[in-house]
Amino acid sequence: MDKNHLKVFFQCRDNYLKGRDAIGLWESNIPIYFLPSVHVFPNIIHHFHANYDPNHRAVMSPNQTVLFPITIESINEMLQFHSSQALTPIFIGHLLEKSTKMSQSELEHLCQTFILNQYQTKDPPPYMQFFLIDMGKIIVDMISVVMGFNTSEYVDELTLVLLSIFTLGQPRTIKYDCALFIVDKIHDQFMRLENERVFKFSTFIYHLILYYQSDKFPFSVMKLDAKVNPRSYFGPPSSIDLFPVEIATR
Repeated sequence: MDKNHLKVFFQCRDNYLKGRDAIGLWESNIPIYFLPSVHVFPNIIHHFHANYDPNHRAVMSPNQTVLFPITIESINEMLQFHSSQALTPIFIGHLLEKSTKMSQSELEHLCQTFILNQYQTKDPPPYMQFFLIDMGKIIVDMISVVMGFNTSEYVDELTLVLLSIFTLGQPRTIKYDCALFIVDKIHDQFMRLENERVFKFSTFIYHLILYYQSDKFPFSVMKLDAKVNPRSYFGPPSSIDLFPVEIATR
């Protein structure tokens, strides 16, 4: 698979629509949240932190209007994702507990599924990402974005637990509530930012401000419709209908 986020999204969706998604990647919902990485500007994050209202889960303007909400609904609206199915919450403690209970046979099965032949091993993790087949590398990249990891260079026990939901030829039994995890982590990191000075979800913050305040920027973002006619639109690609975007200055 291509490492370009937009192309990866296309490929995941098209594989699903054409019946070629052998591991159920698209149905896991994780590709929906695979946003492009961004440069981190600490001053901007600290500004949003200073204006964050934890009661409303929103970043406020000086006149106390909402600049952008940080909720499950606002992230899923931005991503145009809607699910009528029950989603499984992601709890770090639960994942860590599962990682300690992963049997040797389960670990070997994961290795056989996602690790290249020349790097097959019975050693315990972590493993280097370059050990993985291309599909494994893409999934680990997606997991890293959702979980707010600093890097996807290493595949640790926690990542392996999330990777283990993908089994060749098996229907998707677990669909994680990625938005719930992301908004809770953003909230926690904003609340602790002054002391811990750690924030790992800049990608989602930048996309939220652009999505909810796009009319304040000196450019418009146009989305081409099915007839290749531009129409006003801003936001990540729709999970149903995705076309190239065109940026035009005002």
